[in-house]
Amino acid sequence: MRRLATTAVFLLAAPLNAETLTDMRAAVAQLRATKPIHVSMDVQRSRKNEGRFANSQFTGSASLDALEDESGLHITFPRAILERAERESRERASDPRKTTPTRNAIDEMQTTDMADSVDFARPFLRLIETAEKVSESRGIREGRPVRILVLKLTRKLPPEATSIFSVKFTEDQMTVWLGDDNIPVAAERIQRGTAGFMFIKGSMMNRSSWNFARYADRLVVLRSDISYAGSGFGQKGEGRSVQVVTVR
Repeated sequence: MRRLATTAVFLLAAPLNAETLTDMRAAVAQLRATKPIHVSMDVQRSRKNEGRFANSQFTGSASLDALEDESGLHITFPRAILERAERESRERASDPRKTTPTRNAIDEMQTTDMADSVDFARPFLRLIETAEKVSESRGIREGRPVRILVLKLTRKLPPEATSIFSVKFTEDQMTVWLGDDNIPVAAERIQRGTAGFMFIKGSMMNRSSWNFARYADRLVVLRSDISYAGSGFGQKGEGRSVQVVTVR
């Protein structure tokens, strides 16, 4: 009890750095991903759409090995995964009511997303490029002291989002859990907004969370959980993607 009390007093008494956001940017920028890394990735994807125009649903999973070295990113799908995807395609050709969850999961796996998973420093810096600090506090995450930054983000929308459609984000906030070395250990982003075309409007909510680890000069995403939900135009849709990375 005395140790817990001492820790609590330290967390409340320790001064907070007004330049924490600047220090974090500088620390992450030093992670240049020059060292090779070998990982396995397990991905689960789910999608559901229902309404006036379309009704569909699938849940699928896939796994792969990835090696990034000086020559580039090398991706290997296990033979069993490829055979399962092929079997699903054959079954669907015989019966259109059959689904192809494994093939769908593979089709949605973007090479650039895989590359980002083993080198997230640059994507992270882009995410916080326009960030403004809302608050900062201290806490405990998974048994270790952390600083908790709450950031307001300003998303840069493409021209068609404002010229053709009316897209507005009423909330775009990121929470970052920061280690003593100014490297993030986790982050979560919440976006809420609306989209409209003429008199038709819809709502949307996106949630993204990441658990990080530092390996050599890399910021690696050990777990990501990305989800969305939206409604409007006579449709409702939701989806989720969970990826787990294991460093070999």
